[in-house]
Amino acid sequence: MIMQRILVIDDDPLIRRQLEELFTERKYTVDTANDAEEARSLLEESEYALAVVDLKIPGTDGLSLTKEVRERWPDLDVIIVTGYASIKGAVDAIRYGAADYITKPFQREEILLATEKILEKRSLIDEITYLRSQLSDRYSFANMVSRNRAMHEIFGTIESLADNDVTVLLQGDSGTGKELCARAIHFQGRRKGGRFVAINCAAFPDTLLEAELFGYERGAFTGAVHDRVGKIELSSGGTLFLDEVESISLPMQLKLLRVLEQREIEKLGGNRLVKVNMRVIAATNRNLEEMVSRGEMREDFFYRINVVPIQIPPLRDRIEDIPLLVNEMLKNNPMARERNITRVSNKALQALMSYSWGGNVRELGNVLERAILRTSGPIIKEVGLPAAGTSPPSASTSTRSRDYELPLKEFIKKAEREYVTALLRRNRGGISATAQHAMIDAATLHRKMKAHGLKRDDFREARRESSRAQG
Repeated sequence: MIMQRILVIDDDPLIRRQLEELFTERKYTVDTANDAEEARSLLEESEYALAVVDLKIPGTDGLSLTKEVRERWPDLDVIIVTGYASIKGAVDAIRYGAADYITKPFQREEILLATEKILEKRSLIDEITYLRSQLSDRYSFANMVSRNRAMHEIFGTIESLADNDVTVLLQGDSGTGKELCARAIHFQGRRKGGRFVAINCAAFPDTLLEAELFGYERGAFTGAVHDRVGKIELSSGGTLFLDEVESISLPMQLKLLRVLEQREIEKLGGNRLVKVNMRVIAATNRNLEEMVSRGEMREDFFYRINVVPIQIPPLRDRIEDIPLLVNEMLKNNPMARERNITRVSNKALQALMSYSWGGNVRELGNVLERAILRTSGPIIKEVGLPAAGTSPPSASTSTRSRDYELPLKEFIKKAEREYVTALLRRNRGGISATAQHAMIDAATLHRKMKAHGLKRDDFREARRESSRAQG
């Protein structure tokens, strides 16, 4: 909520007293200033919701002071009052940032109406800002945003890992954000003061990967003209992130296994052991258990890195996250900020939510970046999705996409009914379990069920029929 404090700036003591009495009657807190210098002093000491500025004041003029106020205190609205009315004066007042322009002698109702209108608008803006911050706080965690239950369970797992150094295996399709999750684990944990060292194991052939990981001493091989610290030693005290760990060869897996068990390395060309102390996080987009069964990965190495497995869902399984992700991407994109691009149109958002996202969050980011390049106004109206067939939608996605012919309000209502119905069916009419899954309270769930004509007994009856059939 804004502070209902008003600053009156006028060199006429009679006007100051009249306005002070008028605003005080309406329960506003009022301060007054005789000139610009006194006004600046008060503005630096207190927070105001509105300033009422006379056009002619000692030390400067009302327009210049209004411009200064809007630059230094952009959240403070200004009403200019003057005894010298003119169309040009009104235009200048608005151009310099005034919210309203009132001529003397003014009626009590006139200035009160203008004041209440401005403060009501300011209150609404502050409320929207507050709600947005609450939305961000509720659905964000360590630079990751989601409304998806599975993702919130991942957030909880990450929090539980903060006070220990257990090895973590992140599993998920390419582009789902495994490195972002790894960074969250590092920076939420007790090793956040150390380095986060990432290496893509698939980017190096075996001989180079060993040099990258273990480091080498001068003369270890042709071209080794100086000593080099490897990624493992560099990560000591922090976290080592092994991305695409499935690409590591069997001999290299054995060498890494010894590091994980003994916490010491030997550089290439060296003959002394170096103690290391780091947390290890591995990531893969492959089924490692199948690789073990085919002999493509050592079983002992797999069990060493698979202490705490975390499965990151693909974007197609958390379509509800797309509006949040788009908002975050626009907020953090330098070009979007420069061009003041703040949102996408409903049509564009519908297109994004009907696509299957084979490339996951990374693909969404690329599509949005291309859209930003083609957008000149504050709203992205079109998004250039890949041609049909390049990322085939799942059956469920194809079914949903037909619903986008509906008006947005009807689509949301229909989607909400299907969502609540599916949860009630899954939980056999259980209110507590359904409300918990949807992250709402039981009273809200009951209201939504009533609005959509859903009855708890219908789902209980389905449970009884299922039990009879099994019996």
